[in-house]
Amino acid sequence: MKVLSLHSLGHDAGVSYFEDGVLRFSIEAERLSRVKHDGRVDDALAYVLRSAAIDPAAIDLVAVSTPFSHALLGLPDLDAALASIEAGNPHFRTTTTMLGHPVDCVIVTHEVSHAALAAHYAGHTEGCVVLVNEGRGQITRSSLFRIEQGMLRWLEKDPLPWYGNGFGWSALGYLFGFGKSPSVAGKVMALGGYGRPRGDVRELLLGVRGDVMDDPAAARAVQLDLAGRPQFARDFQTMADVIATFQDLFTERVFELLSRWTGVPAGVDVALGGGCALNIVANAELRSRLGRDIAIPPACGDSGHSIGAGVYAMKYVLGQHVAPFGVYVNGRPEDTGDSAAALTAAGLTPIAYDGSAAARTLATGGVVAFLEGAAEVGPRALGHRSLLGDPSADGMRKRLSEELKRREWFRPLGAVIRDDTFVELFPGQHPSPYMLFNYDVREGLFPEARHVDGTSRLQTLTAADHPRLYDLLGEFHQMSGVGALINTSLNGPGKAIAQSSQDMIDDFGGQDVDLFVSGDVMAYRARAR
Repeated sequence: MKVLSLHSLGHDAGVSYFEDGVLRFSIEAERLSRVKHDGRVDDALAYVLRSAAIDPAAIDLVAVSTPFSHALLGLPDLDAALASIEAGNPHFRTTTTMLGHPVDCVIVTHEVSHAALAAHYAGHTEGCVVLVNEGRGQITRSSLFRIEQGMLRWLEKDPLPWYGNGFGWSALGYLFGFGKSPSVAGKVMALGGYGRPRGDVRELLLGVRGDVMDDPAAARAVQLDLAGRPQFARDFQTMADVIATFQDLFTERVFELLSRWTGVPAGVDVALGGGCALNIVANAELRSRLGRDIAIPPACGDSGHSIGAGVYAMKYVLGQHVAPFGVYVNGRPEDTGDSAAALTAAGLTPIAYDGSAAARTLATGGVVAFLEGAAEVGPRALGHRSLLGDPSADGMRKRLSEELKRREWFRPLGAVIRDDTFVELFPGQHPSPYMLFNYDVREGLFPEARHVDGTSRLQTLTAADHPRLYDLLGEFHQMSGVGALINTSLNGPGKAIAQSSQDMIDDFGGQDVDLFVSGDVMAYRARAR
């Protein structure tokens, strides 16, 4: 069975393709346009059909998350579909003429698409509790689900207050002048590491009126009130203290909800979906307090909707098996000839990839731009579209984050570490293959990837995940004595993550990058004479 699934409207649009329950191909619109959080799906749809050599006439099912593009789908029963969604139904079965002829179509409600993807990473186990937590969904800002008798049951809608979901993070970001981009929450979370929770701030946050999420006038009134208080001044330390206080409230409230449904330690599997699942501080604390690992998709935000809609339609509507899938399915691998051509056009000299030489570049303080195969799904660099550097080299965080990527000075960097090294340095700890948990890191270990609060966001890597990077980490460790590498996403300021070698050169050609790796070829930076 051939299934085309889409997130067709709203930020982080994308398209995925499944064949007989196997995810064959996925692409996020922003990777083609390089516009962060791009909501335009047309080019992504054309790209998937062309790159995966799909005959539109062979598609058996189209799955789409809400909200959806009415013009694109061409539904014969649009009013009935909209009424069903507004009534809170998990899905609506119809037909679409999107491909030029009628095709079976399942419209999956936004929150349910998130939940299905998270449940998939938990193995769809019976009793699994799934929390979908985000800024705004189709119907809710937070939803709780549980798998019962093989079905995904919607248990609670909006069980969390404003300070327990993404609305609160976005609201504080806006209050402090960070704007309204979907990226704002991630920026303000980093501030919390520099602050201390304060009782007076906690009291004010808890006292915010309950209708602030639903009434714009109430939200505006609260904003004006808080902005005029000294506890919410815009100096850095005050903002950091507010965010640290809010982080505590957020984590406490989410834990209370999950523990009520799972017990402590949790007696069933737990999965998280929605943008709030990118909160690594909460994730690590929840995993510790619940006493078990937590399943979180790497594309837990809206960029995972095109995959989640397909999973739900096949698993929970059609009753079909959906195979586990890897993270490196975003787009197609670049041809070696195209990689070499892009490097040559930039005035560089491509040579065959040499892992020892790449490790030596890193061990002597160099920066490596690393592009390999198909890209990662989701917002994290997981070794296929990464900037790499030595976490023990003085100034490396500033060089990578502030100078090359021009990010705010207070934002930390994560690191990638081999599974065998991780076991030695963090015995008894759960791994983190998608860089979605933080770990206490002793002083002096990976200092340039260690946040001010003494933690680091780690990606644990197996040889099967990524043989080339695994070997590179090993050689670098032998040369330097350092068991990890700083790993940050391969994108220049304001750009989406690079998809191609040309994108990499556009962002970093002529910049302070020492070595460009593009699959089986690499090129050293041209030196001025």
